[in-house]
Amino acid sequence: MVFVLYDGFQPLDLAGPWQAFSSANEEAGRKLYRLSTIAAAPVVTTWEQGLRMQVDGTFEHDGDAPIDMMLVPGGPGVDLASAHLEMRAWLRRRDAATRRTSSVCTGAFVLASAGLLNGRAVTTHWRSADRLRQLYPALRVQDDRIFIESGKYWTSAGVTAGIDLALALIERDFGSALSQQVARRLVVFMRRDGDQRQYSQTLRMQDRVAAPFRDLVEKIEARLSARWSVDDMADACQMSRRTFQRKFAAHFGVAPTEVLRRLREERASVLQSAGKISKKSVEKLVGPVHKKTTPQTHR
Repeated sequence: MVFVLYDGFQPLDLAGPWQAFSSANEEAGRKLYRLSTIAAAPVVTTWEQGLRMQVDGTFEHDGDAPIDMMLVPGGPGVDLASAHLEMRAWLRRRDAATRRTSSVCTGAFVLASAGLLNGRAVTTHWRSADRLRQLYPALRVQDDRIFIESGKYWTSAGVTAGIDLALALIERDFGSALSQQVARRLVVFMRRDGDQRQYSQTLRMQDRVAAPFRDLVEKIEARLSARWSVDDMADACQMSRRTFQRKFAAHFGVAPTEVLRRLREERASVLQSAGKISKKSVEKLVGPVHKKTTPQTHR
């Protein structure tokens, strides 16, 4: 596994996956992944006054040693990296023989600049998705995914999503048991699959409003399986039922019961994707989950 670095890379985009692959080696008791770094210069920096790092090799003195997998992290320096002719040429040359080429966060911009992602479904940090679409219209950007596999190309969302990507790659290479061991070693609360949203319903709702509705959402999240009636929610906000429903709808644009449904549905999805768990067990943990129905139109 070769990590392709540049000035201005995001250190967490490197450190998270690096630690996951390194932990896989330790858990297995043998060298499953040989990790190294490469860049245009012998030393790279994360940004102004940032961390300085000496890499294992440079593009100029790379040689032709086989590269099984390579990964490009994101960071504020992606624009300069994307315009770096030597880096783009090296990526195109080496990608031809890799088994897997991947990126974390805005590292997708670098791969796209080399023409490696044309026509493919990709993801990046949700804040950078529109810009990726504008700069590289040949890409099919999906900004609501944790990571995406498209042929041999894997792209992921930002920062901690790099760990999710690494765990998925470890599972693909050596099975779910090892991937779960690594997740436990890294104290990852729950492994997320690629289909999960980058930005949870809870965070969306908490960002949109201040107390008392933010406090209410947190209370519901903490006790999802409770019988949350509209009256219960109104009491938690110290409002009358009528005032609560009016103000809640004005803030969220939907009824309180719809917010409850979305929170339960999202938690259920996370639990089901994390491992084998029955529908009955899920409902015991999150309460009844009812899919949203679309009213029928009679002609």
